[in-house]
Amino acid sequence: MTIFVTGASGFVASHLVPMLIAKHYPVTALIRSKDEKFFKKAKVVVGDLAKKGTWQEKLKDHDVLIHLAAEISSKTKRDFIKNNVRATENLIVAAKKARIKKIILFSSAAVTSIRQDWYAQTKKTQEELILASKIPYVILRPSMIYGPGDTKNIGWLIGIIKKLPIIPLPGGGHFGRQPVYVGDICKIVIKLLEGRYQNKIFEIHGKEYVEMSKMVKVITDKLGQFKIVIPIPLFTIVAFFYLAQRVFTSPKFTVDQIKSLISGEKFTGDAWWKTFDIIPTRFDQGIAKMIKSK
Repeated sequence: MTIFVTGASGFVASHLVPMLIAKHYPVTALIRSKDEKFFKKAKVVVGDLAKKGTWQEKLKDHDVLIHLAAEISSKTKRDFIKNNVRATENLIVAAKKARIKKIILFSSAAVTSIRQDWYAQTKKTQEELILASKIPYVILRPSMIYGPGDTKNIGWLIGIIKKLPIIPLPGGGHFGRQPVYVGDICKIVIKLLEGRYQNKIFEIHGKEYVEMSKMVKVITDKLGQFKIVIPIPLFTIVAFFYLAQRVFTSPKFTVDQIKSLISGEKFTGDAWWKTFDIIPTRFDQGIAKMIKSK
């Protein structure tokens, strides 16, 4: 079974591609720039999904397409449409021509959440495009993915906690997330390849709901550092990132992402640990692996 992976230079792919190779799957990795890292034992293709190019021809002779590439954070709606919608439209055309047998799409929990920003809207459109394509599919809707190499979410939080002697905790940290360890979601993909899953949507949320206050405590414990934690009003974090969004060209987080985070929204989702027979990585175990990898 030959596999074509988009977004191959990203965080999830940095774990998934080596796992696929270890399982002896022939892998072609699509990256956007020659300067990006590549994987040993994987064929590397350079191309921009939002533009037609020679990358489209490289889909030929592949069985499964794993679509990871996505625009996650931008100040303009144009970037989300370009990299989530137009890119997927181009990919579907190429996949049909190449007679791809199955698409595994990494969507997002955002499509079913209270968050309805440009990211959520374009990921929903992306799903609709896959469904309308008539190509057999599996859609994964993961919540926050974390693990070694993560610089966006929990990885960013670890970096902040390392630097600051005093940790400001908005609202006392009584809001949280259901983070999924990256190794677990990669195992799910392996199960999808090994099993007969077709035309299914799986909502992949962490088994644990972890409040921000617990995240901070687990991280400080694993770092072996004592930190003073001071509760601050919730509006201060929104105001901070509002200013950051106006000042910086590429802010780490948008205001919509922050509002989604502090909403404390909980998802039911699928009992994927039962469906795929996987023992979920506990949050403290995942954090220990992240800190050890630094």
